[in-house]
This record gives sequence, C-alpha cells and structure tokens, in this order.
Amino acid sequence: MRFGVAFPCIGAYADAQVASELVGLAEDLGYDDVWFGDHVLVPAYAAAFTAPEWLDPLASCIVHLARTTRLRVGTDVLVAPYRHPAVVAKLAASADLLTGGRLTLGFGVGYLRGEFTAVGAPPYAERGAATDEYLSALRLLWASGGEPVSFAGRYVSFDDVCFGPTPVQDPMPLWVGGNAPAALRRAATHGTGWHPLFPTPEAYAQGRQTILGLRGGADGFTFSLSCALTRLLEDGETFQPATWADSADVPDDFGYAPPVPLADDRRPRFVGTPSEVVDDVRAYAAAGVEHVTLRFSHGDPGSPPAVMADQMRRFAHAVLPVARSAPTAQ
Repeated sequence: MRFGVAFPCIGAYADAQVASELVGLAEDLGYDDVWFGDHVLVPAYAAAFTAPEWLDPLASCIVHLARTTRLRVGTDVLVAPYRHPAVVAKLAASADLLTGGRLTLGFGVGYLRGEFTAVGAPPYAERGAATDEYLSALRLLWASGGEPVSFAGRYVSFDDVCFGPTPVQDPMPLWVGGNAPAALRRAATHGTGWHPLFPTPEAYAQGRQTILGLRGGADGFTFSLSCALTRLLEDGETFQPATWADSADVPDDFGYAPPVPLADDRRPRFVGTPSEVVDDVRAYAAAGVEHVTLRFSHGDPGSPPAVMADQMRRFAHAVLPVARSAPTAQ
C-alpha cells in the first residue's frame, strides 16, 4: 500500500517556507506523494468554515514538483467545473513534461454553491454533467498527439484544434473523487483511479466492486482513499476530531461530507495508537484500497504546522513500515 499526505493550503500552511519544509519532510520520511485541495473564491456565508486564502492547487503542485525529486504530487481534489478543460490540460501536460511524469490529478464535482456562481462555472445543479464533459475533453486533448480534434458539448466545445505538449504519462493519472453512485460511474468511465472521501471499509469494498463491474476489471486503475483526520495517540490519550456537524449554522453545502467512519470500538478510523491505526489500514486494504491520502491537519488554529510535522514523523516511524505490507484485496 502507498501513502500520501494532504496539505492544508490556508492559514500558517500557506506560508512559503512552512509549505516547503513540510513537503520536504514528507519526501525525507518516505511518503509516496503530497496533495493539495481547491477553492478559488469562498462566499462570505462559508468563510467561517473555510478560510479564503487557499493557495491554488495547480500552482502548488508545480512549485513542489520543482522542489522535490521523488515525490508524486496531486490535487485532492480539483473542482472540474471551475476551469476550462483546455487550460487544465495545458497546465498539467506542461508540468508532467517538465518534471518527468510525477503529477496525479484528482477531480471532483465540488460542493460550495456560492463558489460556482462567483467563478462563473456551470450551474451548481448541473455540476455532475459538466464534470463528465470536462473530463472527456481533457482525455481527448491529452490523447490527440497534436492532431486536430473537436468536441461539441453543452458546457464546453472546440472545433478543429491542435493540442500540445503530450503528457509524459500515458494515460495521464486522473483520479475521480466522490462517494455517490454517479461518482462511481464517473470514475469507471473517465478515470484511472477512484479517490473517495473517507467511506467505511464496507462501503469502499462495495464501491470497488461496482467500479470493477462497470470497467470489466482493474487493469490500469488505482483504488485510493482520501481519509479523515489522522492522529497517533499515546496509550491512554484520547482525541475526538472536530467536525462541521459540531458547529451551529453550518451551510447546507457542507452536508456533502460523510460521517467520519468508526472502528468497532467506536474510535474514529485513523485516530488511535499505532497498533490501532495499523488495524485501520489493514481493514481498508482488505476492502481493496491500494493508496491512502492521510490528513494530519485541516489547517485550523488548533493544529499548527509543528503538530502536523510531529504526526508525520510518528506515522512514518511507527506505522508506515508495517502498513506498507498490508495485503490488498484482489
């Protein structure tokens, strides 16, 4: 099993030196990849729940690809309808070419209603259909080999255009987020991987089987997991991750996030002693997970970068060597 780290793009984590040091630490500790989330404009009604100063995820990917030599870098996840697919295709292909093929693009449909309006994206209610078109257009451009191609859709269209450069990776890794049935279909149809937000192991196994049935197999496909907050504890120490549900007046938009999955002992998955977290890894490996993106911090004031760095070290030393050998379901 492979392991990545999701990095907050806000608050103290948006500082250039902090971001560089933490990504460098991830590479030094042996993690496989690092990931960056996506917001462009945060509507005022949501600013109490997510700060507005998000670094752009594609810019973050490109900068950290240049600063590292081994790590893969990805988006967790890029909101597909926010950007014209030709612009994303050009940025991604250029970064992939210049860095020797270390980029993975995670895509999702998005959830923040007011942000869709603010950036002039397709209507919020149509974001799934728009995402399908955008991903189709991306794949067409990457596979065109410089030959003229055309695309006629409801949300994007171009006629008789030539695209370049061609990405180093063939196919370009395109992991689809989402837990709903439409997301499973989208991953099977348009993606090279599935990257849902913290389902239970049982739900993950069911989703995996659905995708395998739609695809007719797992060849060339990666089963990944974007997990909730990860926290290693000392024996006897307790910790309860905060959730949006704990706050009053949470906008309906934030209802997209599923509940944090619990272990049999009612402990939040990936929160516990090293042995308990290893058990969590094994449960997801048995469900067919091949890659996990860990969250050691959400960037909130109660979890400064020093805490995230300490948790990264503890996981790398106490969990990573054992967890990598967890057998994945075939």
